[in-house]
Parts: sequence; C-alpha cells; structure tokens
Amino acid sequence: MNRLPNERIHECLLACLLMIASYTPWLSSVSAEESQASRRPRIRSPKLTVEHIHYRPVRYETEKVRESQNERPNRGGLVFLYLKNTSGESVHLRSWYLNRKGGDFYRLGGSLAWDRLHHSNLAPGQMTVLEISGISEDFAAGAPFEFAFIGRSWRPIGGIEAALEEDPICVSFIRVLPDRRQVEIHIRNRSTRAVDRKNAEIVGKTTENVEWVTEHVPAQGRSIGRLRLAEPLTAGQLIIVRVDVSDDGEDRSLYAHRNAHADRFPIGTWGAEPEMYAMTRHHHIDTIVKGGNSNDPFYSQEAARYGFHTMVHTGVLPNVDVLRDLGNHPAVNCWMIHDEPDWHYTPQKMLTAAQMTRKYNSTTPTFITLCRNVKFFEYAFLPDIACQDHYSVTAPSSSRWPKRYGTRLEETAYYTRDLKYAAEPKPIWIWTQGMANWSERPKRPVPTVDELTAQLLLNLGRGAKGILWFTFNKSVGEKYPELRTAIQGWGRIMELTREDLLGSEPIETEVDGPQDVDVALLASWNKLFVVVFNQDYEIHDEAYPWQTKENVKISFRLPEWIKPETFLELTPEGVGERPYAIVRGRFDLSLETLRVARVFVLCNQSQTQVDYANRFIQILESESRDF
Repeated sequence: MNRLPNERIHECLLACLLMIASYTPWLSSVSAEESQASRRPRIRSPKLTVEHIHYRPVRYETEKVRESQNERPNRGGLVFLYLKNTSGESVHLRSWYLNRKGGDFYRLGGSLAWDRLHHSNLAPGQMTVLEISGISEDFAAGAPFEFAFIGRSWRPIGGIEAALEEDPICVSFIRVLPDRRQVEIHIRNRSTRAVDRKNAEIVGKTTENVEWVTEHVPAQGRSIGRLRLAEPLTAGQLIIVRVDVSDDGEDRSLYAHRNAHADRFPIGTWGAEPEMYAMTRHHHIDTIVKGGNSNDPFYSQEAARYGFHTMVHTGVLPNVDVLRDLGNHPAVNCWMIHDEPDWHYTPQKMLTAAQMTRKYNSTTPTFITLCRNVKFFEYAFLPDIACQDHYSVTAPSSSRWPKRYGTRLEETAYYTRDLKYAAEPKPIWIWTQGMANWSERPKRPVPTVDELTAQLLLNLGRGAKGILWFTFNKSVGEKYPELRTAIQGWGRIMELTREDLLGSEPIETEVDGPQDVDVALLASWNKLFVVVFNQDYEIHDEAYPWQTKENVKISFRLPEWIKPETFLELTPEGVGERPYAIVRGRFDLSLETLRVARVFVLCNQSQTQVDYANRFIQILESESRDF
C-alpha cells in the first residue's frame, strides 16, 4: 500500500480546511450568541466593500402582448454590485457566495442566466462591477441577499447583507459623446418626493466641469447632467458613473455603468448591393450589414466614398480574422454577434461569445438582435448595444396575433419599451418594418405607408437610439414605390434630428387627451419631442384603415427646464412653426386633424427653427448627390 509523505498529508489537510472555510464564509471570532442575533457577515480584515447594489426586477408586457412560447419564465432580475478595493494592496476576486451558497450552486442549478465580473484583480482604490442576471425566486424583489466575495486565499474579503429592492431613482441612460471627453447622464425619479443631487463623477476620472438642467431631480421627473473630463475615455473601457444625492435627508450614491463607446444614431438596413449604394444613401440610409475584409473595394474605397458604416457579423464563435482585420476600420459600427439568439443559444453561450469578441477587439461595440420580450432580461445587457425586431403586420411573429396577417401596431412600442428597460443605461437600436416580402398577409405582403410610419414613430417615441429598416429591398421598392418614398421622407426627419434623438429620453408624465390617442414625450438638454399617434384604426387584411380625428386637445406638464421659445412640426415635407399655449406650466396642444401620427418639437432656442430649416435644405440636396 502506497503511503503519502508527511508533507503531502499536510497539504491535503490544509486543502480540506480551506474547502470547509470556503463553504462557511462567515467564519469569525464573534460568539454564537452574537452570530445568532445578527446574520450580517462578520469578515475579519475586509478588503472589499460593496459600494452599491442596483436591483432591477424582471418586467415585460404581459397583458397587451402574449408571447406564444416561454419555456422558462423569468422570476428574478438584474443585480449589479459595485465593488471597491479599500485595502492598501491588490486583491484577487476568486468567487462569490449568496445566502451561504457558492455561485456555482446557482449556475449549475439554473437560477442564473449568466453572471459577469468585469475585473478579477483590483488595485488599491479601484472599483469594478459584478453583474448577475438571476432568473429564479432567489433574485425576486424582496429576496434576502447575504453576499460575500472570496479572495485568493479562499477566505471572504468583503460582503453585505441586504434585501433586493428596486430603487425608484436611477440612471436611465449614459451617453458618450464623440470626443469621449463629454458624457451625459439622464436620471429618472419615480418616487413621490424630489431628490437633491449633489455631485456626479466617472469613478477614477478627473472632471473639469459638471452642468445640470435642474437644481434637483423632481418627484416623478427627470434631470440631465453633463460631465466634461480632463482626458478622453479610452474606447471600450468600463466607465462607472456615481451620482451623489440627498433623498429625504439621507445622503447616498447612485451608480451605473457601461463601456465607453462613442454613441451614434444609425439609419440602417440589412444590406445593399453595389448598384444600390447611391440609391440607399439618397434615402438617408448610412449603415448596412457588411462583412469581408479591409482589402475589399467596399472597405478600401466605397465606404468612404458613400459615407457608409457597417454592422459586421462575427459569430457566436468569433471570426478572429475579421476582428483583427476590421477592428480599426473607421467604417465599422459594431460587431454583430448573432441575430435572434433568444431562439437558438443560451445566455451563457452568448456571454462567452461577447467576452471572446471583446478579447480580440474591445474598441468596437458588440451588438445582438433579440425578438422575444420574455427573454430580454436574460440577453439585453450582455452586449454594448441591444436591438429588437418585432414587426406588427404581414410578417412572422413570436407573439400571439388576433389575425394571422397582423396585430396591433403598438406591439412594437411595447417591445421597444421592454428592451430599453432591460438594457439601461446602454443605448438600444430597433429594426423597424420596412420593405421586404412576407407571406402572412397574401393580399398585401408589405406594410402600407401608414403602417410603416406608425411603427417607426412608435419605436422612436419609446427611446430608440438608432433605426434599422428591415429592409430596403430593391424589387419591393420598384413594386411599391410609395414605401421607398416614405422611407426617404422619414429618413430626412431622422437625419435632421438624430443628435437630438440620441440625447433624448422618454419622460413619464400624465397626459390629458382622448383615450385612443397615444402621446410619447422625449426630453433632451434643450428640446422636448412630442409624438402623437392615433390608435383609432382596425386590423385589416390589406390596409389598416384609420378613423381621422378632429379637434384633438392634448395637455401635459412640461419638464421644468423646458422653456420653449418655438414650437415646430416635423414632416417629411419640411419644418413648420405652430402656435401653442402654456398655462401654469402645462403645455396645451390643439390639432385640427389627426389621421395616423404627427411629430412636434418644443425648442428652448428660437434659432432652432432657422437651423432646422437650413439643415433640411441640405438634406434635400443630398438626395441628388452625385457620388
């Protein structure tokens, strides 16, 4: 019989002791009575603090939309832990425990969709984020959250005890401007009391200047801050935003995070052949799906000539050659990891794909298109940009439709709203219904102009930070030229307002108006967009008919920083000024007629009308540009 040497025996005993310690992370010198009196983790010489827990319970539309398939309903939510090394030495984060069970217990037991730690080694004073996408009741609202991190020595180095609760105050969007030295922060307050904001910063970065549109964050309202940094952010790096507030006399901090990619509002489509490049650009489409390599004529010549950006398919198993070859090409807008992975791949596999993609190239954002709102919470926060492609007429759908050929057009708005909530504070893009042949409505296999317009404006009104037409098919455009004209017309409006829309967020306020009129409000630093949609229509097997409304009266309270000097209507034909009235802080809008939808914007500067009008002329001239 072989015998282990004494040294080996000692090593085995030590390993066993460490294993026992790892399964009892709260070991400390407190008495049994003290431990029984309080379940708060007692950690000797903590090196890590949990600065903040952001919890977001799963939420998606279930009354007005019903997915036809939901194999495992999500009963949890997103948990973000903002961690800081408070010791004087570097620390290594090996694993984590929740309610005295290791992370593998939740992973292998199916309680997690995924979890991601952005940095496993922290220098003194450094912060990072642990993201957990929980799908079981262990991560439901109100669930106990007794948490600890295990360090290199297999001992706990920091922890916290709390209950999972949604904070009514949060950062809903972080916008990174093109120079990466300026960052906008949008704060949403859903509580019934105002909150005093005190300071804002990007952790670890020197701030030169901070501006705010309001002195406080009003009850059930919003505020916007602008930070200017001393040095530009590195493309793709993790940025952690901290906002200090005083809430009912209690000082605390809000945290949010994303990767530092300069935001851009694309007007895109799936693809275009070389003979269609000029036509595509004449319709204000500047982003297409395109692979290949840097030596191809497109990337070496035509992208710059036509002003195209691209969405590049890289795959669930990343195409390393493509990532290396096109990684620094100025035309590349994002890496498309996969289209509709919520039908084909688990969230864990998509997490691995996103991480592998970033290892080869982290300076270009990752992108995923989703289609099932019941799965948004499990996938949407994985990439830098999440997208959805829900169409409401004559196309295949994952939801249950009242008619084989169509459903309520508002469905796409519910999906966009749900996606935005799951992806905050990151931007979302939307595939909106364009020109493609479908077969679900035989009498007319493409949307009408009204149906196309309605879906576009509903998506924009819910906070889309980019629009992708599906699709811009040449033969369909030849057969239905009115659709191509509509895409061109609304392309003018998006090109005119893309920077304003990129910096706008949906606001939630009570609107007085007809019950079957939908009003979406989007607030930016100095503008308020108003999208009015007529819900009085019927689902039809050839063309949805609308009942035109007359003398429509709409009223809502303005955000306190919106003090309009002009009120404009934006149409594919141009920009026009309209009369308006403000009575005791409420904006009153009267419409003589409302057929499908209309778009307006309140502007704090009267000069905006002139700027828009001049820019609109340039946009029209670009439609005949000879490339």
